[in-house]
Amino acid sequence: MNHASFRLSAACFLCLSIAAASPPTTAAQWETVTVPGEQEIAGYAWYRTWFKPHPSFFSKHERDLFGESVILNIRDLPGAHEVFINGKRLGGGGSFPPEYVDGRDGNHRYKIPSGSLVAEQWNEIRVRVYHPEGKGGFLSEAPFVMNYFWECVFAGDWEFQQGDEPPESDGAVQQKPMPSAFESFHESSRVLGEADTLVHGDKMSPADSLAEMATPDDLAIELLLSEPVVAQPTHFSFDSRGRLWISQYRQYPYPAGLKMISRDKYYRSHYDRVPPPPPHHDRGRDVISIHEDTDGDGQYDKHEVFQDELNMANAAIRGRGGVWVMHTPYLLFYPDADFDDVPDGPPVVHLQGFGLEDSHSVANGLVWGMDGWLYGAQGSTTSCHVTRPGIDPPDDPGIYFQGCMVWRYHPETHRFEIFSEGGGNNFGLEVDSGGRLFTGNNGGRTRGWHYLQGGLHLMQGTTPNKFGPVRNEFAFGHLPHMATEQPIPRFTHFATLVESTAMPAKYHDTFFSVEPLHNFVIGSKRIVEGATFTTSDTEKVLTSGDHAFRPVYIANAPDGSVLIADFYEHYIAHGQHYQSQIDPTTGRIFRLRGQQESLESDLNLDAKSSDELVSLLDHPNRWHRHTAVRLLGERKDPSTAAKLRQLIVDGNSRESLAALWALYQGFGLDHKTALAGIAHSVPLVRYWTIRLVCDDIGFAHKREVIGLTDSLGERASSSGPARVAEELFSAILVQAQSETDAEVRSQIAASARRLPVDQALTLVSAVLEHDEDMNDTYVPLMCWWVLEKNLDQDRDAVMAVFDDPTFRRRPIVVEHILPRIMRALALKGGHRDLQQCAQLLKLADSQEQVDALLAGFELAFAGRRMVGLPEELVETLVDSGRSSLELNVRLGDTDAGEKAVALLQNKDANTEERISIARILGEVTSQGAREALLDVSVSAGDAGLQRAALTAVSAFEDKSIGRQLVNHFASFSDEVRPALLDCLLSRPEWTRQLIDAVANGDVAPAVIPSDVVEQLRRHRDAHVASLAEQEFGPSEKQSQADAIAQIERLRAVVQDGTGNPYAGESIFMTQCAACHQLFHKGGAVGPDLTPYQRGNLGTLLSSIVQPSAEIREGFEQVMVLTLDGRILTGFLTDQDNQVVTLRGKSGEDIRVERDDIESIEPVGRSLMPNGLLDEFTDEQLRDFFAYLRISQPISH
Repeated sequence: MNHASFRLSAACFLCLSIAAASPPTTAAQWETVTVPGEQEIAGYAWYRTWFKPHPSFFSKHERDLFGESVILNIRDLPGAHEVFINGKRLGGGGSFPPEYVDGRDGNHRYKIPSGSLVAEQWNEIRVRVYHPEGKGGFLSEAPFVMNYFWECVFAGDWEFQQGDEPPESDGAVQQKPMPSAFESFHESSRVLGEADTLVHGDKMSPADSLAEMATPDDLAIELLLSEPVVAQPTHFSFDSRGRLWISQYRQYPYPAGLKMISRDKYYRSHYDRVPPPPPHHDRGRDVISIHEDTDGDGQYDKHEVFQDELNMANAAIRGRGGVWVMHTPYLLFYPDADFDDVPDGPPVVHLQGFGLEDSHSVANGLVWGMDGWLYGAQGSTTSCHVTRPGIDPPDDPGIYFQGCMVWRYHPETHRFEIFSEGGGNNFGLEVDSGGRLFTGNNGGRTRGWHYLQGGLHLMQGTTPNKFGPVRNEFAFGHLPHMATEQPIPRFTHFATLVESTAMPAKYHDTFFSVEPLHNFVIGSKRIVEGATFTTSDTEKVLTSGDHAFRPVYIANAPDGSVLIADFYEHYIAHGQHYQSQIDPTTGRIFRLRGQQESLESDLNLDAKSSDELVSLLDHPNRWHRHTAVRLLGERKDPSTAAKLRQLIVDGNSRESLAALWALYQGFGLDHKTALAGIAHSVPLVRYWTIRLVCDDIGFAHKREVIGLTDSLGERASSSGPARVAEELFSAILVQAQSETDAEVRSQIAASARRLPVDQALTLVSAVLEHDEDMNDTYVPLMCWWVLEKNLDQDRDAVMAVFDDPTFRRRPIVVEHILPRIMRALALKGGHRDLQQCAQLLKLADSQEQVDALLAGFELAFAGRRMVGLPEELVETLVDSGRSSLELNVRLGDTDAGEKAVALLQNKDANTEERISIARILGEVTSQGAREALLDVSVSAGDAGLQRAALTAVSAFEDKSIGRQLVNHFASFSDEVRPALLDCLLSRPEWTRQLIDAVANGDVAPAVIPSDVVEQLRRHRDAHVASLAEQEFGPSEKQSQADAIAQIERLRAVVQDGTGNPYAGESIFMTQCAACHQLFHKGGAVGPDLTPYQRGNLGTLLSSIVQPSAEIREGFEQVMVLTLDGRILTGFLTDQDNQVVTLRGKSGEDIRVERDDIESIEPVGRSLMPNGLLDEFTDEQLRDFFAYLRISQPISH
């Protein structure tokens, strides 16, 4: 029969509400089977089940994102099949007889059209199957349904029947079908992969799409290139002959040749291996193409493929004798010295380690900076551990960063650094006529970001649930995005600043921002605001009625126009692209130009002489100026050096700046030129001279070309910052004191952060003389970060700055610096840090200064109590009038002590306050608190309070304490038991009571962790050691061969399947979080795992299987013996000449005065127990490592 008739008619579909009131039909031939599982199928069969969609399936979002991303996935189903939802056919896999094709090996994904599902009802899924004979059914994986963030796996009971007689569809029903129904949704984490059939969506031809576009009357839009020549363009650049280079990201979103082993709901994924670089790479679909206008008619008529079959190549740019390609995870260089577009040899890997977790956020946007560095961006949902092959050691962990940032690489010196942090899923970089860097924003509220060297910019999505805690907890602020005068909807993907000759003058210095979600390009005037800019929208300069028009890149072109790359996709959300709602075969390039303006025709700068290039430094078209600068820098023609120096002094503002860049790129700066630039009349020349001088000191890679012998500075050591030569530094200092331009002052602060501490502090003090920067969004923070960077490197030098009363009294210092320095010291919280808080308060000579300092101090303790304050600080705070119960307890006030004990015992009081008081009472060892602490240790309902009380009560030397704790051993929860054991092991008498209880059967040996057992076996007390050997047996040491075998077995298990990071999170929280932190979750007993190379499975397994083989510096376990007989084990978190702070397995800190310590001895073992993974099932192992290797936080 014709199974198309199985579809509901339109009329029948409209009557679903009537059908919904009835229970599903039943038939004798339906039987219940388990999915996944095998069924004997000979010919045709049917499966059916029902599910209740997640509410988000019906949530309205931009372009109905959540409804349009609903898909059904089927894998590993032998035979041919077709799928129906509420009676409507979605599609099928393989082919039914008579032309039978087995679809088992396919990855089948079916889009459920918006409107097909009924909310709050049970929607029917039926699958028709044909399998000739033998074992059939959903063999290894159950079907699942998902939308953008939520999924439901249909693992469990289904209904099944043999035969091909199609049962009548019940559609959606209100009553839950008892035989088979699913409604349990969780965050989407199923591994997807590219589907066999891609969903393209509605498209227009290039000509029809062009006809749907509109511009203001003074602009014109033209189609230059389209498919099949161009597809999926994400980036373009121009070589020195004016030719267009397009990066076609056709392999997106899935890297070729890799197996995804886990992902999270934000589509951040992990793969089975790191792909090798070309030429031995996994062949993909990406293309780097070259396009040329050979006859000067303004149309590209010659097309070449420079490289194809690339894999995750999203940007390419020519320069320095070849072509640079961002081929994630590598930055590649294809040498082509003769410029014949044929590489002279295989590509050279200059950088490696960029993350592949999210292919729409990978490293991208290659552009030449005006300092000769190659700049690139990184998006929000990837991370990196960047190293330089052949330069950095093989075991170098690399430069780590997770999330948005701008990086740069110097091809001649091979220096790599993070230039600026933060942003909004950066994809593309814009360099304006002043050499400034900008990018767009994957969100609303702004047209983009203005990047400053060393800037810590706001990270898009500040919630720690997605991006984790701030990279620098002492930043105390971030540089914001560019403010705007109008509300801005999501999102401005990228922008270019119009600085080209084929555009009407009214658009110059205007951002043209591409908006792919709403299919337009908008103009926004750039307005100076202190050290940065704001924007004000003017008008849409290009609109389109074609919803598949997706402008993603835009740039000034050699001919004076503006070119636009159109990704051309019906669906634009990256999650839908991962679902295979994408068309990798389409893409266009458009040109936006003035209606009356002429195009530039003199485009082959490569053919020009060096003198002709110098003359182009004043060309009105930005591309000509910038390309001339780059070529002069590459040629290093000695005959141009004197001319460039003269232009810096005598040229107009445009010439002077371009000549400075060209001179620096080619030859470096001599003292005379640098001094002229530092005091130049043009602010941007001053800005750049100071930046270049402070960037280039100690590096003489170019200077010998023209025989320069004077040095800009020198390095005191190979690793430390270089000093600027005293003559130049004095000139910068004088300029800093008198500088009238906020942007220049911000750069002086940025450069100061790169200098040795004495020069840095001197410069920043000069910048802080400018109270006109009080309300600037950049300058005060840039100055604070100079002080913050040096706070741990040379504390005395930083604190000495505040000895100067003139410095402390400056309004900008009172407003921005005093609160931050006090907050930083208080947050660090060491004995020395807190003493310096007291010193700052004593130095304050006005109420404004006191208030500013105390404001910072209170911010440091917001949400936590004041614990461990030295007496000097306590007294100073009391003198300031800001006393508290905690302070008075420390001062020995009897009334305060009694109130503290009452607070500890008050079950209705705030738990955090009770925890704080417990810790303080333990530190002051108030005898009146002993019974209260013991009672709370045993009976408090909160684990954190019990841990604090157990740590505190260990300070009291009393045999009865150990006896009572052992008697209540069984009542302590798993969360509290580490603190209980720390407490019992801290005094030999209590330890004997514990081991006796084990010997007597009062405490089960199985509840004593292996690391504690080992501690008991090695105990100094012979009675304890003997009983431990008797009760637990001798120590079993794992041989190296056994460890290697276990690591290989675990590696095979983890790599054999896929893991769910959300399931793995609960395992981590149970097994590891008491000691380790991953992003914002977990404790601080062991090392923070966030920056660790967690993507390396071998390293992870070695560290877990053999935790004591290599102990991270700073986490070596020590044993502290006190004069009153305590034995404390843990690792040192802080120490000075008065106090030692130890952290045990419970995570609680124990502070011991040095006068009370008999000895401190290394233990030589890790706090991490052996055998951590021994009890995990294979599925738990895969889930655990899927979570452990996440590059950014996940959240439920």
